[in-house]
Amino acid sequence: MTLSILHISDLHRDSSNPIGNQVLLDSLERDRERYTSKEDPRICAPNFIIVSGDIVQGVMHGTVDGEAKLKRQYEEAVTFLNDLTDRFVGGDKSRIVVVPGNHDVSDQKFRESLVPVNMSGSVDRSVVQQLFRSNSAMRWSWNDLSLLEIENWETYKQRFDAFTQFYEDFYEHKRSYSSEPDQQLDLFDCPDLGICVVGFCSCHSNDLLNRQGSIHPDCVADANTKLRSVARSHNPVRIAVWHHNTEGPPAESDYMDPDVVQNFIDGGFSLGFHGHQHRPQYLDTRFRHGPDRRIQVISAGTLCGGAAFRFGRAYNIVEIDVEGRSGRLHVREMQNDNLQLPIWGVRALPPNRVGYLDFEFDDPPVPFTKPDRVTVELAKAQELFEDGSFQDAATILSALLNDDDLARPLLLQCYLRLGDHAAVTRTFDPPASPAEVIALMDALWDTGDRERLSNLLKTSFVSESEDVSISEMREKYLARLSK
Repeated sequence: MTLSILHISDLHRDSSNPIGNQVLLDSLERDRERYTSKEDPRICAPNFIIVSGDIVQGVMHGTVDGEAKLKRQYEEAVTFLNDLTDRFVGGDKSRIVVVPGNHDVSDQKFRESLVPVNMSGSVDRSVVQQLFRSNSAMRWSWNDLSLLEIENWETYKQRFDAFTQFYEDFYEHKRSYSSEPDQQLDLFDCPDLGICVVGFCSCHSNDLLNRQGSIHPDCVADANTKLRSVARSHNPVRIAVWHHNTEGPPAESDYMDPDVVQNFIDGGFSLGFHGHQHRPQYLDTRFRHGPDRRIQVISAGTLCGGAAFRFGRAYNIVEIDVEGRSGRLHVREMQNDNLQLPIWGVRALPPNRVGYLDFEFDDPPVPFTKPDRVTVELAKAQELFEDGSFQDAATILSALLNDDDLARPLLLQCYLRLGDHAAVTRTFDPPASPAEVIALMDALWDTGDRERLSNLLKTSFVSESEDVSISEMREKYLARLSK
């Protein structure tokens, strides 16, 4: 089955946006009709949707009735995404992944969490240094040249309240979104599609005075733990979704530390999707810290915001052959200049000259399997044997004879080292291997059981064997018994 992902980002839903919901949906449907039936090559109709942040335009602090306006933006976003889900994936909301972007954070709640730092006298150097520390409570405002500090962290976390409500409303309360930074992720396991998608929040500690993208480290760790659990039932291709890009110009700071992507690779993610930079992009990112792994990172352009230089508004269709570990990226860019009535079409992604980009991606990592009881006991017996504790090893191995074939040869060696001929005859008669035959012959002779030894020599396993070791022992004991 081909997985076809509709990847949209930076919707910036707002009633003042020139592209209304119905016009936008209609334009996307008309474009789907083109690329599935009229263009060459044909593109598979999307059966999965990724929305990588900036769902709404957002509202600046000080806006009259700002929180109500933000609520109305989210209501418009819910309406759009509900209709998009109905028209593209048959209303199945388990087939749509939504993550927050920096515009989805309430600036009003952020400002309410701040208090000014008195700068009338000298400011301690350590206070200034805190501005540049990870997770700092300090903020600098260039607009009024003031130093501010987050005093109320509970209020600061409430900057996600509007998004949290939107998320629960859209998913009809079957999914929820936490305001706690270390819990801001969601997992979409799709065994029938062979994928598992994790939606991350790259707005940890992000606000209008600290624009850098960041994912809470605990969220990355929690995702890896959950994925290891999923891999025990099926081993899906792992896909990460977040908002911020991982590179930017020197004068900007609103992008995410690229080393986070290295952690995604280490966690076995094969594909990544993001937005924010308002231009499509494809990156083949290698692992720098160990095995030869990589992740294919795909960025979508903005669907309804201001496009980046040399790009128009755009979105992606990504076709993925999950079993074949290959994919094809199609960029769909706005072809006309009327922002109220968009027409989408093919856009070659530089440096490509064709309207698509083919790529391959890595297999998911082989899941770690916790050793079972038998494996653990065998390892313990082997360790005892190597330490010379043959009797203790034999005690463990004798209990495993019916559970694992590897126990037999090691147990035989234990009895031989102990010189326990009675145990050999008791355990390895009838024999199941040439080594057991030879050991049993010696044990029967040493214990004086000539009758059983004579009968053993007559069995087809011994008399017809072409094994040189068995034939030599056979002739040896036939000669002894004939005297």
